[in-house]
Amino acid sequence: MKKLLVCILFLLPLSLTAQEVAGTWSGKLEVGGQSLRIVFHLTQQADGWQATMDSPDQGAKGIPVDSVAVSPIGVTLTVSPLKITYVGGFMGKDNIIGALTQHGQQLSLMLTRGAVAPLRRPQEPTKPYPYREEEFSFVSRDQALPLQGTLTLPQGDGPFPTLILVSGSGTQNRDLEFKDHKSFLVLADRLTRVGYAVLRFDDRGYGAALEEQQRLQYTTTDHYVLDALGAFDALRKHPAVDSSKIGICGHSEGGAIGVMALAEEPELSYLVSLAGMMVSGAELMVTQNRATMTVQGVPAEVTDSYCRALERLYAKWFDETPEALTADVDRLVAEVAAGENLPAALVENLKTVAKWALNPWFYRFVRMNPLEGAAKIGDRPIFALNGTKDIQVDAEENLMRLEALQKPTIITRRFEGLNHMLQPCTTGSVAEYGQIDTTLSEEVMTAIIEWLDTHIK
Repeated sequence: MKKLLVCILFLLPLSLTAQEVAGTWSGKLEVGGQSLRIVFHLTQQADGWQATMDSPDQGAKGIPVDSVAVSPIGVTLTVSPLKITYVGGFMGKDNIIGALTQHGQQLSLMLTRGAVAPLRRPQEPTKPYPYREEEFSFVSRDQALPLQGTLTLPQGDGPFPTLILVSGSGTQNRDLEFKDHKSFLVLADRLTRVGYAVLRFDDRGYGAALEEQQRLQYTTTDHYVLDALGAFDALRKHPAVDSSKIGICGHSEGGAIGVMALAEEPELSYLVSLAGMMVSGAELMVTQNRATMTVQGVPAEVTDSYCRALERLYAKWFDETPEALTADVDRLVAEVAAGENLPAALVENLKTVAKWALNPWFYRFVRMNPLEGAAKIGDRPIFALNGTKDIQVDAEENLMRLEALQKPTIITRRFEGLNHMLQPCTTGSVAEYGQIDTTLSEEVMTAIIEWLDTHIK
């Protein structure tokens, strides 16, 4: 490929002026059977060229390009922190043909003048809505900080059964905006249209200044449980909310948060778990790594060896403090990886994982068992839905853990061909999320409404 590219550059007869080079150039990388959109924005300044890069399917925008070289026949763009280099030559006035290299892997990439075509999001609602919206502020139950959200209310006086939408891992906004999808906006809209009030809120730390983010670095799942309970406390006082019918609808880690909140608060009425985590964090992470490596085509024997080492590493988290775990990472990893004959890159990855023990959220997450307080849930209804192509929260592993409680008030459903975001998909890979038009399976939303109408309304 490298030789072919060099030949092309020498054969191209056309050179472009600076004015013709400046602007937006976009194209698609084919990676592991998936298309990944790449966009470069080039501008000429008095002191030379500048550029930024977007990767819309990964939710990344405005990545600085730290080295920009423009010649009469082509461009060279380098993003050093990501170890990315793009080399291309002009082909006519509207195309650049070349290759992008990252971590030694070279992929052909043709860029075309102009912005990348917007993705279709046919389920995303547009205003005016046939219901009311209110800005809703409340305080976490630990009184640590105020939180903001949007409460949608059906037409009429109420009081209405109400759902609190709780997002998964990471700092999410109230719409659960990810890969150009807004899952919670779509779900809240659909539920409110059929008679349910819905609160969706920004996670603690979302949009916060740097000093606030540093203060929140000690946040764990337990704090997110308190945030959800703070929303419950505030909603009980709202005149349009039926205080006897407030439940949580949690996605991913939000499902675990919902179970833990039910165990903590006896007045919470119900839980809808969407791709929810019900096993321990250690089990989840091992299964997640296995599924991801399999989708990426890593040989089975290498995947098995790495996951065995990862299991041994996480087992130590139940006996050691973060400080003890990270005192000698090289020794620790050599011990857990002994006999596995892992590639050097995976050994280094284990060292990185070991250092994450110093992250309070991750240390607690690995040790956490969401169903530890299941006895306190009693007979309150739970509806758990998972997709069979979810590689982040395995459907069988997690739903079986709920089913083992043997409660008639717990209903589980497996949806064939859906990924972690509950979209119809091909592989379940994270890279696929942004390329799918559907934000949230219509079948899933119908099932939620039918369950709510039967068991709650």
